Amino acid sequence: MNAASQLALQVDPDCEVEVVERRGAEERTVLLGPLPEPQARELAALLLNRPEPPAEPGPWRLAIAGGVRVVELRHRA
Repeated sequence: MNAASQLALQVDPDCEVEVVERRGAEERTVLLGPLPEPQARELAALLLNRPEPPAEPGPWRLAIAGGVRVVELRHRA
């Protein structure tokens, strides 16, 4: 069987979810994943306190007590 006759499988691109929280002079960063893009967007919605996953490109910001949370999807190659 040659490569041209093999079936190709389309999969969702893998993403990592980067979360940065800044409170005053403190900053924490967490990288989560890899996850399929739909799951990464669901996680972003949870972290951003949104009812639906964000459709627009990030990064997205959310005011939190004493600071800000920045969430961004990073597509893996």
